[in-house]
Amino acid sequence: MKNNLNIAMILDNEFTGDMRVENEVIALQEAGHQVFVLCLNHGNKPPEEDFHGAKIIRLPLSKWRTKKMRALVNSFFDPYTLFWKKELIKLFKVYQIDAIHAHDLYLVGAALKARRSNKRQIRVVADLHENYPHALKNYKFTNKFPGKYIISIKKWEKTEIEWLNEVDHIITVIEEAVDRYTSLGINPKKIHVVPNYVNAAEFLDKTGLPEIKEPNTAEPTALYIGGFDLHRGLESVVRALPAINKEFPNFKLTLVGTGSNEEDLKQLAAELGVTQKIEFMGWRKPAELPGLIKKATLCLIPHLKSIHTDHTIPHKLFHYMIMGKPVLVSNCKPLERIVKETGAGEVFQSNNPSDFAEKVQKLLGNTQRLKSMGEKGQKAVLKTYNWEDGKAQLLNLYNTTSED
Repeated sequence: MKNNLNIAMILDNEFTGDMRVENEVIALQEAGHQVFVLCLNHGNKPPEEDFHGAKIIRLPLSKWRTKKMRALVNSFFDPYTLFWKKELIKLFKVYQIDAIHAHDLYLVGAALKARRSNKRQIRVVADLHENYPHALKNYKFTNKFPGKYIISIKKWEKTEIEWLNEVDHIITVIEEAVDRYTSLGINPKKIHVVPNYVNAAEFLDKTGLPEIKEPNTAEPTALYIGGFDLHRGLESVVRALPAINKEFPNFKLTLVGTGSNEEDLKQLAAELGVTQKIEFMGWRKPAELPGLIKKATLCLIPHLKSIHTDHTIPHKLFHYMIMGKPVLVSNCKPLERIVKETGAGEVFQSNNPSDFAEKVQKLLGNTQRLKSMGEKGQKAVLKTYNWEDGKAQLLNLYNTTSED
């Protein structure tokens, strides 16, 4: 196969602001490959766009239809896989595609079906951001009517093995996930770790590397950035606020994002009398995130510990660290390992509001330690946990693909 590949990358968002995918596209383009990103357009994005030389092609589909159709993947009625298969085949007729790079397990089936319909030798790369079959157990739509009758976790577990045995390469975001895939009988030689590390140059484009100062804890704030769902563990954080406010009455929580249980969180806050202590900011543009992190006293990842969260890593951990902020994370395996290795923060017991409150009070009571943690975290990202390592792994995968 030729050295410079035409790569069809598929993902079911609008592409803009998806930092992991943007990093991958830039790296592949800089290496001489040509990337065609098939993604979605929920309304007002341009249908086609140039991004560092990559061709972004947006397919019109509303957010509502996307969510409903995604939920039906791998069920008895699956229009979403057919939709993506047809769009890939259209692309094949215009460009000589050498590889399909599918983001998330639910798009892998479409990539495989599109390949089977083509006479050319096309490699399929499955870029798995999470343990999707287990993640489904935590989503609201799989635990209520009609989702719980349509979506079969057992079928997903079986399909995952079938698809991953058929693809040519598998990307995972953390080392812990490699053990899981090999335990399923997947050939370890085709598994590649491309971590969710931060691209410092892109993330700090406008702010530069921040100076780390000893924080003022007179009005401390804890920041969370990400989706709201049951497995995110935000209920524990809200429940901890009354105890924290007894010692630090000016302590506030800032939540950036939204999700299925936002209203439940607001109701819980009202029941506990802490509504005024929480700011729900909704989603913010990626360019705003460094500024929001800079204002925080400490940053949070309170995910519930499970098979799912023990085998993935959120890139916001490294965003917090590059900004020199101490982190408080739950004891999910990758989070605990990295925070303890680097000294970048504290670890609390998942789903334990009392332990969370105790750790927050301990951190806020020692501003010198907060500053030291921030310094250690920033140093660790600059030295180790940065995109240059992930980039090398990604390019090595595609070098292997071009030699196949």
